[in-house]
Formats: sequence, structure tokens, C-alpha cells
Amino acid sequence: MFKKLFLVWGIFYSLCTAETSLVTSPNNGYQFLLLGYFMLMLITIFKGIGENRTVIVFQDYNDVGLTFLIPASAYLIFWLFVSMGGDPKIAQYLAWAVVLVLFIKLVRNTYEANHKQMLHTVLALITKLPLGILWFFNLITALNPGGKTAAQRRKNRGSALVFLALLTPIVSLLVVNKEGSLFNPKEWIKGRGTGNIQNYL
Repeated sequence: MFKKLFLVWGIFYSLCTAETSLVTSPNNGYQFLLLGYFMLMLITIFKGIGENRTVIVFQDYNDVGLTFLIPASAYLIFWLFVSMGGDPKIAQYLAWAVVLVLFIKLVRNTYEANHKQMLHTVLALITKLPLGILWFFNLITALNPGGKTAAQRRKNRGSALVFLALLTPIVSLLVVNKEGSLFNPKEWIKGRGTGNIQNYL
């Protein structure tokens, strides 16, 4: 129980910190909406961890991979298309088309994993999508941090790494079946001198 509470507090703190830079005006209505959304995510995370989970956030590692693929595909399609001289507007349309197809597949999989219960499906989606988006873009920041100075870049990279360190084990705990044929981190680290870390995935 205490482990659950500690992890949920960690994700709440890190998500609130990540969102601070997105708020440009002291709009109380927005703040309450944001707080309500995060509280809903916390409740879903709490209900999606452990043997007695009632909400299936991630069915397996393939489900995690599909969730992460949504922001990754949009980013890569736009970047590749523009870097090859394409029109940014066309790149946006193409990226959104791919994202829509992947999102429909994600909704269907999540609906079936939650035994076709609409409320649980909605709770799972509003939790897994932000987790996937935030995890991916913090990974990008860790690999290629922005900033005008070296000190600022180090700070941005450090913040992203702290966020990933908090978020990754929570995502792992939300996975019901620790297996996957397309996306399986346990297979990637097998035999790579990582000790018993695969036991925690």
C-alpha cells in the first residue's frame, strides 16, 4: 500500500512540474481543470496497479509500444518530411492521419482489454496517452536537450532523466502481462550485463 502511494505521489509531482511551463496565465478555471484531470489520472493509476486492479491501463508491452508510437510517429513523420524539403502543412496532415489510425487501434485494444466497459476504457485512455506523450518527449529532451548555454542544457537533461526515472517504473507496474512480441524491453536487455533488472519489468 505504501509503495503504491509513494509511486502515485511521485507521478503526480512530476506531472505537475512538467505542466508548469505550459501555463501562461493565472487562469483559476484552467488550474482547477488541470488539477481535476491529474486527480483522475491518480485514481486510475491507483486502480491500475496490483493484483486487484480494476482498470487495465496497459494490457502488455505491445500496448505500451503502441501508446508510445503515437507521439513518436507524429514527431518522426513531421521531422523527416520537413528535413527532406516537404511543406510543413502537408507534414502535419500526414502526421495527424497516421496518429488517427494508431489512436483508433489503441481505443479498440483498450476497450477490449477492459472487457468492453466504457468508463474503464475512458479512464485508461486519459491516463495512458499523457504518460506516453510525456515519456517520449522527456526521452527526446534527455537525448537532445535544448538551451542557450551548456549549463541550461545540463539542467534540462537532468530534469528529463529524473522524470523518466520516476515514470518508467510506474508504467511498468501498470502493465498487466509482462510480455510482448513486438515491443518487449525484457528481451532487449537480456544478456546485456544488466543483472536482475529484467525481474522488475
